[in-house]
Amino acid sequence: QNPAERYGLKYVRGAEVIEVRDGNNKLFNDFTGRIKPEEAALGPHGSERTYVLALDTAQYQLDVNRLVEEQGDDVYIGLNMLMRRKPKENNFKAILECIRDLMNSDCVVPEWLHDIFLGYGDPAAAHSDNMPNQLRTVDFKDTFLDAQHLVESFPGREVQFTS
Repeated sequence: QNPAERYGLKYVRGAEVIEVRDGNNKLFNDFTGRIKPEEAALGPHGSERTYVLALDTAQYQLDVNRLVEEQGDDVYIGLNMLMRRKPKENNFKAILECIRDLMNSDCVVPEWLHDIFLGYGDPAAAHSDNMPNQLRTVDFKDTFLDAQHLVESFPGREVQFTS
């Protein structure tokens, strides 16, 4: 008997946890600044938690279509949630989104950097001696907080500002 049969598992769906609320329905995992720091310091109330999930929209649509067309099971009426989180991978999605946004922005990213960013390029290709068509200027967009931050980020180097 396989584990699905043994434990009565019928469906498996993936989701991303968007919000976690405590026993008083107060947002517990706020990273947007909606909660005042002094309120966050109090910690969550009680042991009951409410999770707001972002479901896979394509799979959800398939489930709804099957429910309407075949009068099948409503997969989401009796949902049990299993969570897994590895500390090293906790920010993996955010890192991938940042890389994706950089790759899709209007900022021109050199071709050699694509492979280095994704981890399958030759790291030596990123050395300035090995770069063809070296850039004379670089637009860092919003990478630095201000001019002082930029200068402090390159100790021992001459930083020139142009418009």
